[in-house]
Amino acid sequence: MIRLTKLNGEEVFLNYFQILYIRRIPETKVKLANGDFYLVRDSVESIIVQVQGLLRKCLTFEDKFHEGEDVHEIKGKEREA
Repeated sequence: MIRLTKLNGEEVFLNYFQILYIRRIPETKVKLANGDFYLVRDSVESIIVQVQGLLRKCLTFEDKFHEGEDVHEIKGKEREA
């Protein structure tokens, strides 16, 4: 998910994989696959940086694994016994 700020100051989190295009008109318009669109304060460049960071984390599993002696565990909530 990426975090954007609508023109009224409200934060919205969008699934990057649902974005069809991003257009500068002069504010930034983000069009989604379902036909909805958002006008946001964020620049096209700042959205691209967020997307690049998201994809880098997804593809490299950055900060997701904890190495033990013989086990690799995914970081996150600990399971209750």
